Amino acid sequence: MLIDFTVRNFRSFEDEVLFSMNVENSRSRLRDNHHEIENGKYAVLKSAAIFGPNASGKSNLLKAIRTLSWMVCNSNDLQEGEAISPYEPFRLSEDTKYAPTEFEVEFVVPSGMRYRYELAFDKERITSETLFSFPGRQRALIFERKEYDTWETIKFGGTYKGGSRRLSFFKNNCYLARAGNDAAAPESIREIIHYFRSINFIGAGTKLRIANYFAQDGHLEAVGEIIRLADTGVQKVTSEKRKNPEDIRLPDDMPEELKAAIIEENSKTYKFWLQAKSGELVSFDERDMSDGTVKLFEILPMLLNSLSNGAPILFDELDGHLHTHLVALVLQLFHDPVVNKLGAQIIFTTHDTNIMKPSVLRRDQIWITHKKNGGTYLSSLDEYNKNVVRPDSPFEDFYLDGRLGALPSIPYSRVREALSRAVGNPGYFVGDDSIA
Repeated sequence: MLIDFTVRNFRSFEDEVLFSMNVENSRSRLRDNHHEIENGKYAVLKSAAIFGPNASGKSNLLKAIRTLSWMVCNSNDLQEGEAISPYEPFRLSEDTKYAPTEFEVEFVVPSGMRYRYELAFDKERITSETLFSFPGRQRALIFERKEYDTWETIKFGGTYKGGSRRLSFFKNNCYLARAGNDAAAPESIREIIHYFRSINFIGAGTKLRIANYFAQDGHLEAVGEIIRLADTGVQKVTSEKRKNPEDIRLPDDMPEELKAAIIEENSKTYKFWLQAKSGELVSFDERDMSDGTVKLFEILPMLLNSLSNGAPILFDELDGHLHTHLVALVLQLFHDPVVNKLGAQIIFTTHDTNIMKPSVLRRDQIWITHKKNGGTYLSSLDEYNKNVVRPDSPFEDFYLDGRLGALPSIPYSRVREALSRAVGNPGYFVGDDSIA
């Protein structure tokens, strides 16, 4: 489970920003919305919604977590001297455009151990990297790497036990990635890599499909039943083998694993069955179904996989994939302790203010982004004046009224004048009537 995440100097994040899933107070409110760890010592939220205007940096928070995950899981593949491609500093300041990007994350792996990982890097090298564990009340150092440390000078703590630890790496490789992908490393380090690999990121507009998910017994039937219950009109979903999927033309230099995945993905076609007036079921191809039904069919395996594995899922523009009632259903599933037994988390960006209700989300589950001088700032409702934004306040009304900030201010008269010029009908307008 993700407890908190800090980012600095990444894309639109110039200054340090903290995103937290930690429940610091009022555990009694919406108890099913959080999951207790370490015998009740801490409580961690199961969901968080990020609101804000377009281009305010909502997506960049999810991309920052995804970038950290990539560094942890894949940076060991970088060759000596190869640039660190995920390095994307804040470019609107001379102080930051060549400075390191900095990430810090605290998380709990499936075995129950809590860790804190800190990483800083620029285009060419890892400038610092530290991993702590929390076996008791005090944190314990596992390893510490400073800017010019090599695999021979990196410092290890007394809790780093079992397996090999002094493994060679280049200056552009994370030590954690190098160790976690080595069979000789301790199992605890490899478990951290598995945790980061389990994080799913769903970008806006991404076509979703988990390879082989429907090959497992009962999965297609379960997804079809949920789609039926979602009042789509679909009575069931079935699959058929596609003729000659091997005939798909793929580049010769494409990796064989990717080729096999694409062929497997195209080896089946899915049929959606609707009931005719006569009572007979009639099949329709996927292309004949509504966009909403297809999106639901695509997203359900991702969500069910996260719930069954207790893995975090990051969803950019969740409402772009689902109707507002289905967004509420997804939250209900993640908050349900019977369905979500392993503490899976969903963190998503959205413009759907219908879920901004005190009966659905706590204040600390609602986050708002806004921009100032090109930089993104992030705050949760829990940080607002508690005499103004109470646990039972109408969050949606406050947000839409502009009391929480983060709404775009659009000078309509200037928009109208610019449009008139664009269509060849210049005019002169007075006033600065704004719309929000």
